[in-house]
Amino acid sequence: MNVKRPSIKQLEYFLTIARASSFRGAAEQLGLSQPALTMQIATLEEVLGVQLFDRSRAGTLLSPAGRELLPLAREILDHYQQLADLSEQGQQELAGTFRMGVSPTIGPYLLPRVLPELHKRYPLLKLQIQEAIPRQLEQGLAAGDYDLILTVLPMNTGNNRVRPLFSETLRAVFHSDHPLARKPRLLGRDLHQQPVISIDESHHLYRQLLALCDKYGAALLRQAPANTLSSMRLMAMLGMGIAFLPDLFIQAELNQAESLVTRKLEDEEFTRTHIAMWRRNAASRHLFQKLSYEIKAIAFERFGDILVEAQADENQHETW
Repeated sequence: MNVKRPSIKQLEYFLTIARASSFRGAAEQLGLSQPALTMQIATLEEVLGVQLFDRSRAGTLLSPAGRELLPLAREILDHYQQLADLSEQGQQELAGTFRMGVSPTIGPYLLPRVLPELHKRYPLLKLQIQEAIPRQLEQGLAAGDYDLILTVLPMNTGNNRVRPLFSETLRAVFHSDHPLARKPRLLGRDLHQQPVISIDESHHLYRQLLALCDKYGAALLRQAPANTLSSMRLMAMLGMGIAFLPDLFIQAELNQAESLVTRKLEDEEFTRTHIAMWRRNAASRHLFQKLSYEIKAIAFERFGDILVEAQADENQHETW
């Protein structure tokens, strides 16, 4: 009995439209004409006997049948890619094109110093990099928008694999005219009633700052939050309060001409932990494991004086 089955290309087209929520946008990404793409999806719907998309003013949305197909199509393509990896790249070669999501409080200060060496070691490796806040990175990984992400703890790991990369200290940064600038050592109690510059609530750093201020009675400036680390630095330059900034940012962005003072909290381990994360059943998971190891190794080569080995909690250990 000759039974028609969906093709790999048709499933790839289906996933692209699902991500783009638009036939036109998907056609542009795929380099196809919109009529050609529409015809391929019509053929797929005919083979499956269901309608996969609903069109509305909100865009092209998955139908109930489309939502049911989505995880199945993703799994099929993951396994298909695994076969391609085995035949074309080998188990240990870092090659191919992958989509990597990074937090905006990590990527700009880590990757410019890591990627040139990574490219030198693995010239066939291509990374399509997009910045997003941690919640969007987590959602994008689950939806298949990213192959792997670089973010910070805490994170809902779900069915994903996690590799702790490293931890870095968050230091107090304030103007040289600030009263605390005269103190050679900064303690937690020194923060009492001091204004602390906040960041948008979408960042994990916000929750860390909130907990720190609650502990020592500092005044978190929640009414006027910054949206980036650079904005926090500028607010500190204007004498608006204390900014707590990570060491990677401080080393990359601060200079003596800014009249800023940095202090480590001597009696408080105020740090953040960076991780790499990818889907448990990803076809290229062996490559993501190697890639995360290489990123970690190069980061320690470049920033070994300010980074420390990450200690993940019992629910976020690295398992393969």
